[in-house]
Amino acid sequence: MTIATKLPALSAVANAVLKSKDGAEVVAKTLWAKQAVAVLVIRRPGCVLCRDEAQRLWALKPEFDKINVGLVCVVHEWIQREIDAFAPSFWPGPLYHDTSKAFYAALNGGTPLRGSLLPLANPFGAVWGRIRAAARNVKEHNVNGDGLTMGGLLLMRSGEGGPAWLHLETEIGLLAEPAAVLHQAQRMVAAA
Repeated sequence: MTIATKLPALSAVANAVLKSKDGAEVVAKTLWAKQAVAVLVIRRPGCVLCRDEAQRLWALKPEFDKINVGLVCVVHEWIQREIDAFAPSFWPGPLYHDTSKAFYAALNGGTPLRGSLLPLANPFGAVWGRIRAAARNVKEHNVNGDGLTMGGLLLMRSGEGGPAWLHLETEIGLLAEPAAVLHQAQRMVAAA
């Protein structure tokens, strides 16, 4: 499996058409037209790991506000009952359906990364360790939907500045630590 580590071109995501919770179409570049944003790209809204990552990142929103960096989240499938359980309980901010999986593809050099269930076969392995840790913070979760289209996080500079940093989930639950995302956002703002 080939995993990209290079930042995507702005064109990889700028014109992606997203759908908001109310069904309105939004062109992705409007999300960072006036301020930088951290785009959380999740595997599944019902996932214990994704819910934990989302709520921990959102808990840092006051720190992101101080540096004028917005927070948005995208999902690749829209199962209404899963969305209703995810937002606002775990993600009270802007949430979009990435119908074309543009952000998922951009994180991995042009093609969404598909994960493997194999690491779940070892109950003593790292994936299960991450699941147990997340379950301490998230009591309600499920396995509904596609959990193998890997997510990540993309920091976007404001305007035409393009991507500044990315994290690709290369294994189930190998997520961007919210404190590390904040640190990278602070570096991005300081360099502007």
